[in-house]
Amino acid sequence: MKLLIKISILFFSVLLSACGGIPVAIDYNTEHDFSSVKSYAWLAPKQKIIVDPLVDNDLMTRRIKDAIGRQMLAKGILLVEDDSAADVFVSFHLSAKEKLSMSHYHSHFGYYPYYSYPHVGGYGFGGSSIDVRQYTAGSFVVDIVDPSSRHLLWRGISERRLQESGTPQQRDLFINETMRAILEQFPPYLKKAAQ
Repeated sequence: MKLLIKISILFFSVLLSACGGIPVAIDYNTEHDFSSVKSYAWLAPKQKIIVDPLVDNDLMTRRIKDAIGRQMLAKGILLVEDDSAADVFVSFHLSAKEKLSMSHYHSHFGYYPYYSYPHVGGYGFGGSSIDVRQYTAGSFVVDIVDPSSRHLLWRGISERRLQESGTPQQRDLFINETMRAILEQFPPYLKKAAQ
Protein backbone atom coordinates (compact mmCIF):
# COMPACT_ATOMS: atom_id res chain seq x y z
CA MET A 1 0.00 0.00 0.00
CA LYS A 2 2.82 2.40 0.90
CA LEU A 3 4.54 1.59 -2.39
CA LEU A 4 1.35 2.43 -4.30
CA ILE A 5 1.08 5.79 -2.50
CA LYS A 6 4.73 6.59 -3.25
CA ILE A 7 4.28 5.70 -6.92
CA SER A 8 1.11 7.85 -7.11
CA ILE A 9 2.90 10.84 -5.54
CA LEU A 10 5.82 10.44 -7.94
CA PHE A 11 3.44 10.17 -10.92
CA PHE A 12 1.55 13.35 -10.00
CA SER A 13 4.80 15.22 -9.29
CA VAL A 14 6.07 14.35 -12.76
CA LEU A 15 2.72 15.33 -14.25
CA LEU A 16 2.73 18.74 -12.55
CA SER A 17 6.33 19.46 -13.50
CA ALA A 18 5.61 18.41 -17.08
CA CYS A 19 2.69 20.86 -17.28
CA GLY A 20 4.84 23.69 -15.96
CA GLY A 21 7.34 23.23 -18.77
CA ILE A 22 4.89 23.31 -21.68
CA PRO A 23 5.48 26.44 -23.79
CA VAL A 24 2.34 28.47 -24.43
CA ALA A 25 1.81 31.74 -26.31
CA ILE A 26 -1.43 33.70 -25.96
CA ASP A 27 -3.00 36.72 -27.60
CA TYR A 28 -6.34 38.35 -26.89
CA ASN A 29 -8.55 41.39 -27.37
CA THR A 30 -7.69 43.62 -24.40
CA GLU A 31 -10.96 45.56 -24.77
CA HIS A 32 -13.21 42.53 -24.30
CA ASP A 33 -14.78 41.87 -20.89
CA PHE A 34 -13.90 38.20 -20.26
CA SER A 35 -15.48 38.26 -16.79
CA SER A 36 -18.89 37.81 -18.46
CA VAL A 37 -17.95 34.45 -20.04
CA LYS A 38 -20.07 31.77 -18.37
CA SER A 39 -20.99 29.48 -21.28
CA TYR A 40 -19.61 28.26 -24.59
CA ALA A 41 -20.60 26.28 -27.67
CA TRP A 42 -18.41 24.50 -30.20
CA LEU A 43 -17.51 26.20 -33.45
CA ALA A 44 -16.47 23.78 -36.15
CA PRO A 45 -12.97 24.58 -37.44
CA LYS A 46 -12.57 25.47 -41.10
CA GLN A 47 -12.07 22.50 -43.39
CA LYS A 48 -8.40 21.80 -44.07
CA ILE A 49 -7.16 21.64 -47.63
CA ILE A 50 -4.58 18.99 -46.74
CA VAL A 51 -5.66 16.38 -44.19
CA ASP A 52 -2.94 14.84 -42.02
CA PRO A 53 -4.07 11.42 -40.73
CA LEU A 54 -1.61 11.70 -37.81
CA VAL A 55 -3.62 14.53 -36.21
CA ASP A 56 -6.85 14.81 -38.23
CA ASN A 57 -8.86 11.88 -36.92
CA ASP A 58 -11.86 11.19 -34.70
CA LEU A 59 -9.76 9.90 -31.79
CA MET A 60 -7.68 13.08 -31.59
CA THR A 61 -10.76 15.29 -32.00
CA ARG A 62 -12.54 13.51 -29.12
CA ARG A 63 -9.46 13.75 -26.88
CA ILE A 64 -9.09 17.49 -27.49
CA LYS A 65 -12.82 18.23 -27.01
CA ASP A 66 -12.90 16.22 -23.78
CA ALA A 67 -9.75 17.94 -22.47
CA ILE A 68 -11.03 21.43 -23.33
CA GLY A 69 -14.41 20.57 -21.80
CA ARG A 70 -12.80 19.53 -18.50
CA GLN A 71 -10.76 22.74 -18.34
CA MET A 72 -13.76 24.95 -19.11
CA LEU A 73 -15.92 23.14 -16.54
CA ALA A 74 -13.20 23.61 -13.90
CA LYS A 75 -13.44 27.37 -14.57
CA GLY A 76 -17.24 27.32 -14.23
CA ILE A 77 -17.79 27.86 -17.97
CA LEU A 78 -20.54 25.51 -19.13
CA LEU A 79 -21.13 23.92 -22.53
CA VAL A 80 -24.52 24.81 -24.05
CA GLU A 81 -26.12 23.09 -27.03
CA ASP A 82 -27.96 26.22 -28.20
CA ASP A 83 -25.47 28.47 -30.02
CA SER A 84 -27.61 31.55 -29.30
CA ALA A 85 -27.17 30.99 -25.54
CA ALA A 86 -23.36 30.81 -25.67
CA ASP A 87 -21.22 33.70 -24.44
CA VAL A 88 -18.35 32.51 -26.65
CA PHE A 89 -17.59 29.90 -29.27
CA VAL A 90 -14.63 27.56 -28.85
CA SER A 91 -12.67 26.09 -31.72
CA PHE A 92 -9.35 24.32 -32.03
CA HIS A 93 -6.82 23.51 -34.72
CA LEU A 94 -4.04 20.97 -34.82
CA SER A 95 -1.23 20.56 -37.33
CA ALA A 96 1.93 18.50 -37.53
CA LYS A 97 5.25 19.25 -39.18
CA GLU A 98 8.64 17.62 -39.34
CA LYS A 99 11.42 19.42 -37.48
CA LEU A 100 15.08 18.86 -36.70
CA SER A 101 16.81 18.99 -33.34
CA MET A 102 20.58 19.34 -33.06
CA SER A 103 22.79 18.56 -30.09
CA HIS A 104 26.44 19.51 -29.91
CA TYR A 105 28.68 17.66 -27.51
CA HIS A 106 32.35 16.89 -26.91
CA SER A 107 33.68 13.37 -27.14
CA HIS A 108 37.15 12.85 -25.72
CA PHE A 109 39.45 10.65 -23.71
CA GLY A 110 41.79 11.95 -21.08
CA TYR A 111 42.68 15.60 -20.71
CA TYR A 112 40.66 17.54 -23.26
CA PRO A 113 42.53 20.14 -25.31
CA TYR A 114 41.58 23.74 -24.72
CA TYR A 115 42.15 26.78 -26.89
CA SER A 116 42.39 30.36 -25.75
CA TYR A 117 43.96 33.06 -27.84
CA PRO A 118 46.94 33.55 -27.95
CA HIS A 119 47.83 30.32 -26.10
CA VAL A 120 47.01 26.74 -27.01
CA GLY A 121 47.21 24.12 -24.28
CA GLY A 122 46.01 20.75 -23.05
CA TYR A 123 46.51 17.17 -24.20
CA GLY A 124 44.43 14.13 -25.13
CA PHE A 125 42.31 12.69 -27.89
CA GLY A 126 38.89 13.91 -28.82
CA GLY A 127 36.74 16.27 -30.73
CA SER A 128 33.19 17.44 -30.98
CA SER A 129 30.15 15.75 -32.43
CA ILE A 130 26.80 16.96 -33.65
CA ASP A 131 23.73 14.77 -33.31
CA VAL A 132 20.84 15.64 -35.66
CA ARG A 133 17.42 14.04 -35.16
CA GLN A 134 14.15 14.45 -37.00
CA TYR A 135 10.89 14.57 -35.05
CA THR A 136 7.26 15.49 -35.54
CA ALA A 137 6.04 18.66 -33.79
CA GLY A 138 2.38 19.32 -33.21
CA SER A 139 0.94 22.84 -33.07
CA PHE A 140 -2.13 23.04 -30.83
CA VAL A 141 -4.31 26.13 -31.19
CA VAL A 142 -7.38 26.93 -29.08
CA ASP A 143 -9.55 29.84 -30.23
CA ILE A 144 -12.24 31.72 -28.31
CA VAL A 145 -14.55 33.51 -30.75
CA ASP A 146 -17.24 36.18 -30.37
CA PRO A 147 -20.57 34.55 -31.37
CA SER A 148 -22.09 37.67 -32.93
CA SER A 149 -19.17 39.08 -34.91
CA ARG A 150 -17.25 35.79 -35.32
CA HIS A 151 -14.09 37.75 -34.49
CA LEU A 152 -11.29 36.12 -32.56
CA LEU A 153 -11.27 37.17 -28.87
CA TRP A 154 -8.53 34.94 -27.45
CA ARG A 155 -5.99 32.47 -28.83
CA GLY A 156 -3.67 30.05 -27.05
CA ILE A 157 -0.95 28.16 -28.91
CA SER A 158 1.43 25.42 -27.85
CA GLU A 159 3.93 23.46 -29.91
CA ARG A 160 5.08 20.10 -28.58
CA ARG A 161 6.90 17.05 -29.86
CA LEU A 162 4.21 14.52 -30.81
CA GLN A 163 4.32 11.02 -29.40
CA GLU A 164 4.78 8.57 -32.25
CA SER A 165 4.18 5.56 -30.05
CA GLY A 166 2.46 4.85 -26.77
CA THR A 167 -0.84 3.69 -25.39
CA PRO A 168 -4.19 5.46 -25.79
CA GLN A 169 -3.95 6.40 -22.10
CA GLN A 170 -0.58 8.06 -22.68
CA ARG A 171 -2.03 10.00 -25.60
CA ASP A 172 -4.98 11.07 -23.41
CA LEU A 173 -2.53 12.30 -20.77
CA PHE A 174 -0.47 14.17 -23.39
CA ILE A 175 -3.54 16.01 -24.73
CA ASN A 176 -4.85 16.74 -21.22
CA GLU A 177 -1.50 18.25 -20.22
CA THR A 178 -1.40 20.38 -23.36
CA MET A 179 -4.96 21.72 -23.05
CA ARG A 180 -4.47 22.39 -19.33
CA ALA A 181 -1.34 24.43 -20.07
CA ILE A 182 -3.06 26.43 -22.84
CA LEU A 183 -6.31 27.13 -21.00
CA GLU A 184 -4.57 27.89 -17.72
CA GLN A 185 -4.30 31.43 -19.09
CA PHE A 186 -7.98 31.76 -20.02
CA PRO A 187 -9.86 33.94 -19.22
CA PRO A 188 -7.13 36.58 -19.05
CA TYR A 189 -8.87 38.57 -16.29
CA LEU A 190 -8.23 35.69 -13.85
CA LYS A 191 -4.51 36.01 -14.37
CA LYS A 192 -4.63 39.79 -13.84
CA ALA A 193 -6.60 39.39 -10.62
CA ALA A 194 -4.03 36.92 -9.25
CA GLN A 195 -1.10 39.32 -9.82
